[in-house]
Amino acid sequence: MSREAARDAFAVLAVLVVIALVVGQLAGQPVFLGYVTSGSMAPTLEAGDGFVAVPAAVSGPVDEGDVVVFEAFELDGGGTTTHRVVGTTPDGYLTKGDNNPFRDQDGDEPPVTDDRIVATALQVNGDVVRVPGLGTAITGLREAATGAVVGLATAVGLDWSPDQRGLSGLFISVGLALFLVVLVDDLRNNGRRTRSRDRSRGDDGLDARWVALLLALLILIPANAAMIAPSSTHHVTVDGDDLPAGTAPGGQVENGFTAENNGLITMLVVLETSHPESEFDRNQLAVPRGESATATLSTTAPGPGERATVAVSEHRYFLVVPPAVILRLHSIHPAVAVGAFNLLVLGSIATLLGAFLGSGSRRVRERRRGASLSVQLRRLFK
Repeated sequence: MSREAARDAFAVLAVLVVIALVVGQLAGQPVFLGYVTSGSMAPTLEAGDGFVAVPAAVSGPVDEGDVVVFEAFELDGGGTTTHRVVGTTPDGYLTKGDNNPFRDQDGDEPPVTDDRIVATALQVNGDVVRVPGLGTAITGLREAATGAVVGLATAVGLDWSPDQRGLSGLFISVGLALFLVVLVDDLRNNGRRTRSRDRSRGDDGLDARWVALLLALLILIPANAAMIAPSSTHHVTVDGDDLPAGTAPGGQVENGFTAENNGLITMLVVLETSHPESEFDRNQLAVPRGESATATLSTTAPGPGERATVAVSEHRYFLVVPPAVILRLHSIHPAVAVGAFNLLVLGSIATLLGAFLGSGSRRVRERRRGASLSVQLRRLFK
């Protein structure tokens, strides 16, 4: 690999790191990298520091001393938290911020179970791999860009809800990344305006299609994980010999289902059961960012010595289109609804690329030694 190609790869990698951080925050799932926003893990991780996040699916068993990213119920109102595992109990792990005097479980936070751990911070020789100040820079960049777009929308009379602002942050991040990639590449090529005698098809620049593919993957992987990973089938068993006080056989036994949303985009949670003697008071839950919603399942109580087992299916979708559209696609098959979301994101990326770089059938003849990335991107839309 030439020195120039290595610089190109590093520039694109840096931009993709920005996207990975922002998309991970929007989806509530760390993507390769994460960052902390408080000083509870100091001096291991200062507020705003980044770290390498290994997804729970590949990080292996959690051991005492590991720094984990988990879904908290009570800490700071709920949401993802990065703390160290300091002990284990039959009910789960005990966690604590390195800078905190007490364990999380000394308060209202329950022990952390494996299903609530979303990632583990990479450690080398017992030390967390830290990227100083990375989170601070990303947060500032994202807030500045989002604020500018929201301010512009307000100036022209558009009322942006918090959920729309969260969604706009995702697309703003993509746009900023594309801008940075093109800017870095064009600056690199600005000093190379000598004519080349070699007019062959060879090009030592980056292939824009790969850049677009990486951007799409960095959005779709965490987004699909946020929809598919929490979706599952739950089993509720009602024992006729252990009914709630005051409930007779043939009466109604109620169980609550709570759905939480740790991301920044509202989720639509669809609950279904095929049990003939069970029903939900509502089977569609719109859960705003950082909040939770609860539905009640009513089941006919069985007689003494009998049990009723109810299977409940839970499906999650980003609420980026009207609920009626999602429910219509879901009624065909859940995979259809997920696939439609993926097509929407891919179409949005293509639209951003087209709007940013323009399109046309004009043939671009590059006389420099290597075509810049902006030229390659334009070729995608001929």
